[in-house]
Amino acid sequence: MLKDHELIAYLENTLPPAERARVEAELGRDPQRRRQVIHQSQVDAALRAMLGRSAANERVKQSVLAVIRGESEEAIKRQVLVDTAFLSRGGGREAEVSASSPFRRVTSAATNLLQLFRRPTWAFSFATACFCIGLGVWLALRFVQPRPAIPTLAFEIPTRVQFPAGTGYSPTNPTADLVQSFRNAGSLVPKGGDGLRVSDGGSGTVTFADGTVLHLEPGTEVRFQPVANPRRHGGKQLKLISGSLSADVARQPEGLSLLIETPHALVTVVGTEFDLSVVAQQTELEVTRGLVKLVEVGAAQSVSVAAGEFAVAAPNAAVRYGRLARNPYLWPFSSTSIWNRPLGSRVKSLSLPVLSFIADGPLTNVLRPRRPLLGSANDPLRRIWVKGEVRADIRLPETNLPRAGMRDAIVLLQHGRRYALELLDARVRPDGDLEAADIERVPLNGPGTTPNSIPAIPFGLSIFGGLLRAGELENGIPHALAARVNRGRLAGRDFARPFTVWPATGNAATGADTETLCVGALLAIPPGVELGAIVGDSGPAYELARAMQDYGVYVTGAGDAPFMLLADSARIPEADAWLTKLVPLLQVVANNFPETPAGGGTPRRDSAPPLPRETP
Repeated sequence: MLKDHELIAYLENTLPPAERARVEAELGRDPQRRRQVIHQSQVDAALRAMLGRSAANERVKQSVLAVIRGESEEAIKRQVLVDTAFLSRGGGREAEVSASSPFRRVTSAATNLLQLFRRPTWAFSFATACFCIGLGVWLALRFVQPRPAIPTLAFEIPTRVQFPAGTGYSPTNPTADLVQSFRNAGSLVPKGGDGLRVSDGGSGTVTFADGTVLHLEPGTEVRFQPVANPRRHGGKQLKLISGSLSADVARQPEGLSLLIETPHALVTVVGTEFDLSVVAQQTELEVTRGLVKLVEVGAAQSVSVAAGEFAVAAPNAAVRYGRLARNPYLWPFSSTSIWNRPLGSRVKSLSLPVLSFIADGPLTNVLRPRRPLLGSANDPLRRIWVKGEVRADIRLPETNLPRAGMRDAIVLLQHGRRYALELLDARVRPDGDLEAADIERVPLNGPGTTPNSIPAIPFGLSIFGGLLRAGELENGIPHALAARVNRGRLAGRDFARPFTVWPATGNAATGADTETLCVGALLAIPPGVELGAIVGDSGPAYELARAMQDYGVYVTGAGDAPFMLLADSARIPEADAWLTKLVPLLQVVANNFPETPAGGGTPRRDSAPPLPRETP
């Protein structure tokens, strides 16, 4: 605790160097006291420059002590004016100016002024100069307020960074420009200034003490250092150099919002879920929940981006923002994806080259569940293991996970992440994590297909594509559907690997087998069929029939029944009766090729609204 005489000696510059250093260290830990002492030292300098006599010393000390005692700034300013008047007159008694009576202050000043005329001219000139200087000091103290200091707070470092193999790590040491490459996956606690570039083959996770989690996409580069020109020091701050991240941000304390700087903008987050990317010379923000503020580099006005909205900041252009065209969790994939492409006017239809789907009687248990698991920020964070390595992590609810002993293909989603995780043969481990035979990351703004056959998506067709989703039977189905048929109706000499046709990949058909179907075949109700005569002109059955006529149904694999439609909703008892009427009407679209997708010609429906950063 600093004592009064120590501060006075410090301001008078009479302390030994060691003691002066100690006082400065104490002031460094007390920002309020430091600002007061700096302020008082300025007053000290002004008084000494004006008065130039030893009599000023005691008055300066009294003013310093007033600062220490915590007297109001206004009272100290009044005392400075009184001290100036007293010393400029050179008198031995104090000026009797009441701080509470403006009348007495005015009359006292007038009396002092009259007294000056009785003195020699040089005294009058000197007193006048002192009065003007004193008035200038008072006005400066009265009207020129010091610039508010930026609050100094502790810079918050993540408690854990989990990274995949091949991640690049840049240490804080400014002389070490070599990026260390991690051969194996692992985790670390970074230091302020450290940089990280996630490998192209996996995603990373940044976790803070309050539960805030940032998910780094493959190839993303971040640096844990304060943003440029901050409104404050400390708290959660980092720089997104390139790539993409999604965030689940816990509610932040008032005045301590998470700050993320990109090459084009500064993002301020109080508590929300969002997706932030630096691609193609611009910064793109999509908000899932809450509110995020974005301000361009060099701009003064920020843009507030709410849930369901986006904003794009680019050099030499105003921020572009608005509503997202559609919810990618309910209506995924690009507007040109096979799943969103309506059939065209040049469709060529061929009868099914197989036994009728209802040859053995009405269809039963037609809707088969493929419900994606959608996690929220409040759900526990689970790791996903593949062959002994952590390949991803995601927040998932306790319910609807694969049952113990069950292995199934599932889709995992999470708000704030613009991709789906598709798992092959997934199961729950004893520790609550998931283990799978394979995993694939499928962008929700991408094509919904893969160019090659891979274990998690053996035919290149996303299992998230074509699902009949909740609410679509009432509001309309704006996409193609996905179905499976029994193995006996699929072409291919190898029972485990049926033949495929575009857009499916893998065991491509040669065209020799015309008596069976191939995976990837597009089935549709021919355009000339009058649906109203079969299922009426409205209602759920009509919406289902209309989708089968306007978009069609893709065969995505084999199952245990003649025909199974994949859905993410619970069983609908009436669906068996509807589909028993509609499925026999399906025919093969014979000219569904890359050159003429969906048959070509004029589309039967409008194209799906594009999503940000679509990939064809």
